[in-house]
Amino acid sequence: MPSRKPADDDRIDPRYIVPGLSRGLALLQLFPRSKPAKTLAELAAGLGLTRSATYRLVYTLEADGFIARDSETRRYRLTSKTLDLGFEYLHAQPITEIAQPFLRALSDRTNAAAHVAILDGWHAVYLARALPNAGLVSNLQLGARLPAHTTSSGRIMLAHQQEDDLRRLYDRLRKELRGGFVLPSVQDFDAQIAADRKRGYVFHRSTVDPGLVSLAYPIRDHDSRVVAAVTVIVPEKLSDAIGGERALRPMVYETADAISRKIGYRG
Repeated sequence: MPSRKPADDDRIDPRYIVPGLSRGLALLQLFPRSKPAKTLAELAAGLGLTRSATYRLVYTLEADGFIARDSETRRYRLTSKTLDLGFEYLHAQPITEIAQPFLRALSDRTNAAAHVAILDGWHAVYLARALPNAGLVSNLQLGARLPAHTTSSGRIMLAHQQEDDLRRLYDRLRKELRGGFVLPSVQDFDAQIAADRKRGYVFHRSTVDPGLVSLAYPIRDHDSRVVAAVTVIVPEKLSDAIGGERALRPMVYETADAISRKIGYRG
């Protein structure tokens, strides 16, 4: 398949950028789970702006209901209104509704957490899930975004990207990867991609949640393109007890195949 050249519309023209909007969106990304409340000074430092410029952004977002200020601590937090944007995106993806019953069946069969993820830039984004009745298996939340090369679902989706897209993605990872995640050398990255592509699935020991393993297969659309991935996440001890990689493979494959056929894949 020939590599896709970036269209003219893919190039960013700075003449049409609205700086205030970009700064406001950047501010909303300054509230990690590890520190959900921040002072005005911390927000200004995070944006690299003056306190007065940051205050105007904060004032606007507070007036629109996206952040709120605690009068006692004088710290700002995101409000539930920010979730509305994310969940509208999640539920606008038709694969979430289609996949849900298949994920439920897979979770019941494996006693594992079953997820569907898509590739968004260099992130694997988890759009749908079914959890086992036995309790919490993984801290992976609906809507979570993880570097694709660090997850089984992300890796199997990367394995089906075109070479030019992979080069651009690796360059972005090199510039943007944060949070303690390790970027392999380009040679190791390419070798992992090639091995995953040849194998057709990924069995992975988690670096995010030690003690967990996952196995992922791709989901294909009517044009045979890989558009998503199914993965199960299970404690390693439980995986070993039910037969490990060898036992999980056919169950995850059947689920990915069933979802693929439901969205038009014909093999």
